[in-house]
Amino acid sequence: MQNLLNSAYSRESWISFLQNRFLPDDFQLRKEVIAINFKSNYIQPTAFWIGDCASLGDLAIIEISHNSVKDPRIGVSRDAFRLMALHNLDKALFFFVSDNSKNFRFSLITLDLQLKDKRVEYQFSNPKRFSFFLGEGAKTKTPQNFLIAKNRVRSFADLQERFSVEVVNKEFYQEIQSLFYRLVGGKIKLAGRLQDFPARLCLPGTKDRQQMQEFGVRLIGRLVFCWFLKKKLSDAGLPLIPEAVLSSMAVMDSYYHKVLEPLFFEILNTPLGKRSSEFRSPLYDKIPFLNGGLFDPSLHQDFYYHPTSAQKHQPCYTLKVPDDWLRDFFSTLETYNFTIDENIPIDIDLSVDPEMLGRIFENLLAEINPETGKNAQNATGSFYTPRPIVEYMVNESLVQYLLHKSSVSEAVLRALLDYNIEEVELSKAQCGEILKALDTIKVLDPACGSGAFPIGILQKMLLILQKVDPESVDWLILQLDKVPVSIRKSVEDKMMNENWNYQHKMGIIQNAIYGVDLQPVATEISKLRLFLTLIVDEKIIDNQPNRNINPLPNLSFKFVSANTLLPLPDPQQEAQMEALDFDSVFEPKIKAMQRAREDYFFAFGEAKEKLIQKFKDIQSELSKEFYATGSVNKRALALAKWEPFSDEPNEWFDSAWIFGISQGFDIVIGNPPYIQLQKDLNGKKKYADLYKDLGYQSFERTGDIYCLFYEKGYELLKTGGHLTFITSNKWMRAGYGKSLRHFLSANTRPQILLDLAALKVFDNATVDPNILIFQKTEPRPGSGF
Repeated sequence: MQNLLNSAYSRESWISFLQNRFLPDDFQLRKEVIAINFKSNYIQPTAFWIGDCASLGDLAIIEISHNSVKDPRIGVSRDAFRLMALHNLDKALFFFVSDNSKNFRFSLITLDLQLKDKRVEYQFSNPKRFSFFLGEGAKTKTPQNFLIAKNRVRSFADLQERFSVEVVNKEFYQEIQSLFYRLVGGKIKLAGRLQDFPARLCLPGTKDRQQMQEFGVRLIGRLVFCWFLKKKLSDAGLPLIPEAVLSSMAVMDSYYHKVLEPLFFEILNTPLGKRSSEFRSPLYDKIPFLNGGLFDPSLHQDFYYHPTSAQKHQPCYTLKVPDDWLRDFFSTLETYNFTIDENIPIDIDLSVDPEMLGRIFENLLAEINPETGKNAQNATGSFYTPRPIVEYMVNESLVQYLLHKSSVSEAVLRALLDYNIEEVELSKAQCGEILKALDTIKVLDPACGSGAFPIGILQKMLLILQKVDPESVDWLILQLDKVPVSIRKSVEDKMMNENWNYQHKMGIIQNAIYGVDLQPVATEISKLRLFLTLIVDEKIIDNQPNRNINPLPNLSFKFVSANTLLPLPDPQQEAQMEALDFDSVFEPKIKAMQRAREDYFFAFGEAKEKLIQKFKDIQSELSKEFYATGSVNKRALALAKWEPFSDEPNEWFDSAWIFGISQGFDIVIGNPPYIQLQKDLNGKKKYADLYKDLGYQSFERTGDIYCLFYEKGYELLKTGGHLTFITSNKWMRAGYGKSLRHFLSANTRPQILLDLAALKVFDNATVDPNILIFQKTEPRPGSGF
């Protein structure tokens, strides 16, 4: 059976498996050639109808051949959906066999059928394709467990569970969860038994449990990110990171110091010509420079590299990551198929996709958070906003924004957001309206976690741009206006020779999406996911400089670690500043910092280092001018101490200073934390004590922190902007929610309020959620909460 899963597709072998091992006894062979009666850019003119199974709801089994080279999963899926509708099928198993590959997909497709205009012709909705990636070189652990080990399918519900991405995700997460505890130590419930692991990780000079846990989370995130890089291949089949560098077989004595530290801190972060001779070899020279502050050594944690007098970083050998643990970690990864593409709602590979970076982070951090740890240690990976919830919230937010910014109807906007609809009729003027709206949109997740909502916004904006500006001409013109003059020519040259999806994504990341989170590792994972979404659209050319990979952007002013709820001190509230106009005194420095922030996005190498130093010099001058005024203004002091290039969380958040956005955001979206304000913050005071004097109208000492996020989100919006949150629904009826209800009624116009108490959205969460969308505008008469 193993050979069936990791060998080239054989129709007769699979028919034998379906008959004798997999489908119920009533499976009937049909063996019929069927014509494809519609134009397709991907699949062959005929398909092969293998058979049917009545007991599984008239399930059809069909084989489709396609000639696509670049694996356009969405296009192939759309063709399969159309074929099913033409034959009145609402469920089918498909074999998607490529003429150009020894790999294939075994897929379950479901959709809803409805008669079109009361005619025999059917239209479909809610299509889903769930696929196992099989064939030569494919990893077979998951398909072996779900397709073969479970024996024959008992019902259609059983079949659906075998093709469930959530089941695969939970299986993978539980293995990573176990490895995490084997590294950092601690108690965890595995297979119904409580196990207590001793810590095997050694950090220099500390046994602090939280530091060890955070190091473990960051290490696992980085290793999984690099594993995805290994899955990105050139046309010649060469990966970005070779097997000889990253695999269970590559692990040697002191592997973390000899291989991983140089990979993280000296190779991926350094242009080829600038690398030390010890890191120049045919093996390492195949690994491109990626930039983006990808793995900058920590400035505050001694267990990373130490700077020497020559300003080179040296490893700290009292840090120990066991070789056998790393070997076991890689061995686990080697049993799963990985796909560098993020799955989308209509096409889901039963492989590990980049969203798993987010799932790993959200759940591991939940386990080391004292507020959620007890529940999370018994969980299976459910402390993560489910993808369908993210998609719904993103869709509704963009629909409300575009309705506000364009003359396009709601029905057409929803068609633009539908992956299954390839083309949408729009006038040139309407396309222009949408492009302008997307060019100027600003979206913030004020508690971004691992970036699920920013990534969701990026994916849906990309989908819209593919439909309204498929050749990207108008979009590129708009983006060039935002590029600093000093590098505009080089960026323009790159734009004219790049994949359009890459340019769409780069523009969205540069100008549209922003994130804040109190935990530095959260924003790091968000950045890694954004980097992956750019790398997936790069074309690797082995004989080109840096293998034709563009340096990744710097996201220090896009995704930041800070407490969103704590504002920058207001100078007008400082008695010593009464006679001093803060902005006019410090305006030259403010503008200089703004220019440095904008230029930094594209910078790399020496130019990047010079900009960092320039920014610090401006801060130093700002501090001197501040003291020269004789002021002890807290705002200026906070700005002078600000360290945007550090991985330490900032004590305040101000969108004008950190992001350069002073007019507010068009969309504020997210899943803010749920923490009772009566909980202890640090043993000395409660959360309520931190926020009680900040002027929040929704503050109640017995309340929850998410209530404050609603009010802060409102403050961060432009007039006319929209907020979309999923939170606990207790604010709608609890006494502590009265102040929030009053605030929302007095200041907002509700658009959508969904109480999800009847749905089990978060498997192990202790709250029932709701989704609220409101607009920052005058309330309608009689509306309210």
